[in-house]
Amino acid sequence: MKTVQTVTGPVAPEDLGTVLLHEHVLISNQVALYELHGDPSVSELWDADISIEILGALRKGVPNRTNLMLDDEDRVAEALADYRDWGGTTVVENTTWGLGRDVRGLQRVSLQSGVNIIATTGFYKQSVHPSWLAGMTVDDIAVFMIRELEEGIEDTGIRAGSIGECACTEPVPYHSEEEKVLRAACRAQIRTGVGFTFHPSIHDPDLGGLAKVGEAYVDLIEQEGADLDRFYLSHCDMTLHDLDYHRRLLARGITLSYDLFGAEGINESAFMAGFAMPTDIERVDAIATLCREGYDGQLVMSHDVGIKIRWKSYGGDGYSFVLQHAVPMLRERGVTERQIGNMTVENPRRILVSD
Repeated sequence: MKTVQTVTGPVAPEDLGTVLLHEHVLISNQVALYELHGDPSVSELWDADISIEILGALRKGVPNRTNLMLDDEDRVAEALADYRDWGGTTVVENTTWGLGRDVRGLQRVSLQSGVNIIATTGFYKQSVHPSWLAGMTVDDIAVFMIRELEEGIEDTGIRAGSIGECACTEPVPYHSEEEKVLRAACRAQIRTGVGFTFHPSIHDPDLGGLAKVGEAYVDLIEQEGADLDRFYLSHCDMTLHDLDYHRRLLARGITLSYDLFGAEGINESAFMAGFAMPTDIERVDAIATLCREGYDGQLVMSHDVGIKIRWKSYGGDGYSFVLQHAVPMLRERGVTERQIGNMTVENPRRILVSD
């Protein structure tokens, strides 16, 4: 029988329910990304406790060590239980090598919250790759990923159930070390049949604007022979002002992930590269437009929660925004229940369930 691997064991496809394909639950090494932009400790709020008085500054991107670490298992279990109460069932946790993955912690949180958590194998941006990765070939990395998918992560016995987020930076569309990871992800996907995602380059320094290089990733996947039906390109909502670009990607047969819901107004310098985050209304309008054009079978939605102030207990929208707010807004724009079910249940199941 087909199953999907979660941190608590295999789950039948019909038990995946509503799925968020791009989330973070526990992160311990995000600070390293900010250190690349200088010494974040010079910020007067670096060591401050999170309070209502500084929420505005944190939303504007002022670095704060506590905010960057998702390390409170009780709080995040509470946040996921809230998602469950709104009808959510499963999340794919994209904290991979480089961001500080903790699969034993994920297992505890899953049991406490009652939400299925799917851990991932993969490597984040080249700047936070482990030093030993540079000496590995594409095939070496693929073998490493396959082992985490088929046998377990380190000595935990907990298996990954998906691949991602394999992240790209500059030069666009990827650093040469990142290309190794992408190709290895494709080869691991072919072997295991699991779903996979890439975090695209956000900033194109040569053009001085947002990078629109998704077609280069599709080219690479096709060169490697991996399954485009199991692939979703993350963070597509960053470029939603160019829906013709999205239509070109959809015509190539991939799934687009609008996965920054609830991040409106957030300015994370290490991720945003100085660009404005689209609004949630803009996300809803773009999705509604694509649904009217018949693309609902190639769209998914999520939140990419990566900092504490995204949790409801710290003033954010949590993991329930899609179900609590985005879905009702989509209904108001004429998106049908079948289309909503495709984006929240059927498309994630198709991506995650291997043949």
